[in-house]
Amino acid sequence: MEQQLRLLIVEDVAAEAELAVRALTAAGLDCDWQRVESETEFRAGLRERPDLVLSDFSLPGFDGMSALAIATAEAPGIPFIFVSGTIGEERAIEALRHGAIDYVLKDNLARLAPAVRRALQEVASRRAQQQAEERVARLSRVLQMLSGINSAVVRVRDRSQLLEEACRIAHAVGGYVCAFVVLIDPHTRIASTAAWAGAGRDRMDEFSFRFEDSGTSEKGESITGRALRTGETAVCDDLARVAGPWRFAETLKVLGIRCIASIPLLIDGTPVGTFTVAGDEAGTFGDEEVGMLQEVAANLSFALQYLHKEDAVRFLSYFDPLTGLAKRGLFCERLARSLGWHAGESQEVVVVAFDVARLGAINDSLGRHVGDRVLQCVADAIRCNFGGSEWLAHLEGGSFAAVVLDCGSYEESVRLIHDRITAAFGKPLAIAGHEIPVTVRAGLARYPENGADADGLLQNAEAALHKARNTGERFLRYRRELSAEVADRLALERRLRTALDGNQFVLHYQPKISIATGELVGAEGLLRWNDPQRGIVPPAVFLPVLESTGLIVDVGEWVVRQAARDLARWSDLGLKPIRLAVNVSPLQLRDPEFCARFLAAAARAAGGVAGVDIEITEGALLDDTVFLSRRLQVLRDEGVRVAIDDFGTGYSSLSRLADLPVDTLKIDRSFVSRLAGDKAVQAVVRTIVSLARAFDLSTVAEGVEREEELSLLRDLECEQSQGYLHSPPLAVAAFEALLARTPEPRFP
Repeated sequence: MEQQLRLLIVEDVAAEAELAVRALTAAGLDCDWQRVESETEFRAGLRERPDLVLSDFSLPGFDGMSALAIATAEAPGIPFIFVSGTIGEERAIEALRHGAIDYVLKDNLARLAPAVRRALQEVASRRAQQQAEERVARLSRVLQMLSGINSAVVRVRDRSQLLEEACRIAHAVGGYVCAFVVLIDPHTRIASTAAWAGAGRDRMDEFSFRFEDSGTSEKGESITGRALRTGETAVCDDLARVAGPWRFAETLKVLGIRCIASIPLLIDGTPVGTFTVAGDEAGTFGDEEVGMLQEVAANLSFALQYLHKEDAVRFLSYFDPLTGLAKRGLFCERLARSLGWHAGESQEVVVVAFDVARLGAINDSLGRHVGDRVLQCVADAIRCNFGGSEWLAHLEGGSFAAVVLDCGSYEESVRLIHDRITAAFGKPLAIAGHEIPVTVRAGLARYPENGADADGLLQNAEAALHKARNTGERFLRYRRELSAEVADRLALERRLRTALDGNQFVLHYQPKISIATGELVGAEGLLRWNDPQRGIVPPAVFLPVLESTGLIVDVGEWVVRQAARDLARWSDLGLKPIRLAVNVSPLQLRDPEFCARFLAAAARAAGGVAGVDIEITEGALLDDTVFLSRRLQVLRDEGVRVAIDDFGTGYSSLSRLADLPVDTLKIDRSFVSRLAGDKAVQAVVRTIVSLARAFDLSTVAEGVEREEELSLLRDLECEQSQGYLHSPPLAVAAFEALLARTPEPRFP
């Protein structure tokens, strides 16, 4: 016999109901059944929540279609089958359209048992699907709660405000009936509520009690008390099943709470409080949800520790504010502690570094805000698939890292990483109305053969990732034979990241000279790196790395600030007023926030942008002209002049000059160096000068090194000259000395 089937039969003839039950019993179904024949009886029977309704179609005082309408409205999850001798095809179709599962003729009851089994299977499948969907929706809410609280941890400095915000987000976003934080007073040992959101806030003072760490369970101990005493997560998934006295249980039941989870807040391994959430349905707290709650508690614990020490700067340096994940330093600290705890053991530890491909293209095409949301979604996805945040890091840009522990073998670790990344990014991300596919490449390093410490493991995982990018492989294990070029490149990237924070960049200035008068009329600011180990590093060595890593955006902002500071200082010293031009890369121009960042950087440094100009490469003109024109026009409206650098080497400039708000064309040094004796090059330069004059633009020749070149440029009516003939790029002190010797110009 199968599990007992509870039937509600709508039938005015008892013998007909008995025949239907007999047919089901003969087919192996164990039936507990009730017969009704009126609407009142039917409604009462539905309230008993039967497994299935069997109904005749025509009854003297009540009809089957009315019964179907009532069942559909009041108990939509209960399958409904017509068993009738009078139903015709049209009526049968109408019944199915209105929600009936099937119909069986009374003279063919052999069909009844298969129809019932099929209906029950369909309902079971539908319920299972609904429970998957509900679980996913719930975990999604909890994941959003986790992200929100992580953001608050980074953003909020006041302890009380942080705890209140965490509880508010847990209630409003996580969907919990209530959420509260209990803290222990270290002097009185009294545990009391420090923050509360949701149901019962007006009764929060009841949740205070003296806490003694006796090491043993007390009779009637609450879930919160147990978490405080043991330092371990405590869960009660159904309050209705709690037997015996249990502190606060009645209060919680009055609030409509059916389940509760309390996670300890630990500082240096010692419980100092708990983060507690409560739900209105039993069975809420699965392993995945508890894991996310533990991550919330861990981050709150970390915040409490550093807020208590009033060391907010150090705290912020540990976490990435966008994703809430650990930065490189904290990630390596955690990994180092783990390796230390298991020193001497045969432990399988694999570090994986991976990144999101084409993040720059996403930023460019859809906007920086969409790119940021992609990173947040990526962080959420890896949290779900790598078991929380403790062993995760957001390194920078689109790069992340994770640790995989305790697999049986390296091969198993590789398979696990592959499966988790595939699960995380197998489908496109739905963001702001866009379906965004995410492609991930990964590099793996294994302890101890690929690194005996945390830093070495992560660096070698990044080396493997770097190689994977170049070769197009999806997953690449670190090997000693990875090229020295990759290792050198990674080392250079790390040193450049340090260079910006360490004030190692400097600006040198190369004068621009009026060809007609010989006077200094401006200068170009050229970036130099004063490496403590190697001295001044040539731009060709580090500029491509700044571009490829995206660091050029932050470094470019520093360049604007420094140029504005120098101009302001020279003005205060009474030196000759000039204009300074700084180079702007295509990557910077693609940033939707470029204009705001440029103007803000100049304004912070000097109170305005007067005198700071920009130079863009001709290659930048290949981007969207409309958006580029708008951004350049915003700058020109603020007094910034725009020059096209290396003009004449590109392909599309001539057709776009009329559409672009520019002021100056800079003639590329490749033309200048061939001016003498090359009539064709002279014709090209003459054309560029004529073109500039037609568009009311000025011209500057780059790379002028010989008097003959300068003389020809004068004949061709080029306006300004820049090159070693006049001066090499000068350090700021030398350039200031040059300004001090330069007389005022005789023209505006």
